[in-house]
Amino acid sequence: MEHLLYDKNASCPCCRRPFTTKKVRTRALKILARDTDFYVQYKDINPIHYHIWICPNCGFSATESEFTELSKEQRTILQDNIMKKWKYRDYGGVRTIEEAEGTYKLAIFVAQLLKKPKGYIGTLCLRLAWLYRGCGDEREIQFLQHALKSLEVSYQQESLPIGGLDEISALYLIGELYRKLGNPQEAIQWYAKTLEHPDIKTKRQIQLIAREQWRIAREAYQVEKEGNANG
Repeated sequence: MEHLLYDKNASCPCCRRPFTTKKVRTRALKILARDTDFYVQYKDINPIHYHIWICPNCGFSATESEFTELSKEQRTILQDNIMKKWKYRDYGGVRTIEEAEGTYKLAIFVAQLLKKPKGYIGTLCLRLAWLYRGCGDEREIQFLQHALKSLEVSYQQESLPIGGLDEISALYLIGELYRKLGNPQEAIQWYAKTLEHPDIKTKRQIQLIAREQWRIAREAYQVEKEGNANG
């Protein structure tokens, strides 16, 4: 597994100290399957384990793109809520599932403390749900619910992109999460928004999968309605 990883030198924007983290050699990855909510299963290694960078010195935790300059106020918030309680922990080696889980939970906590966009928080929750899916942990559903709530609020209140997703992908993903969580009626509405988007033809793959998932959701909704009528 280690041949699929390499060391990346980083500097913490919170405590200013250097550290090393692992990154995945993406060119060496072999795809096994793709799920309908964008989760990709790989052979040999799960890149989700290394998506979060975490400073071993102070506990600042975020995605690589969020390892940017912090304001004095933000550093004070982190000092009071994390650094004062933090004991040195190095996540710079090969990560266990438990260690990867810990990095996500801390990254979500940091994002909430710093009032990061809901779209960003939603994608963290989604990736943690994928992590749980990969090991058959039932907490997947809990974090799919958190992801859906955050992404929907983001779509309604925040500017694009939404957690790194373009509008069409975000519309589809919200619909798919509703379907996976057992609400086909709501899913149908979001799939319709996806397919009615003026630029949908530029996203051919999303267009095709949204049509298929719309069909599946319609069938599920009909079964649900018939069950309610007979009940």
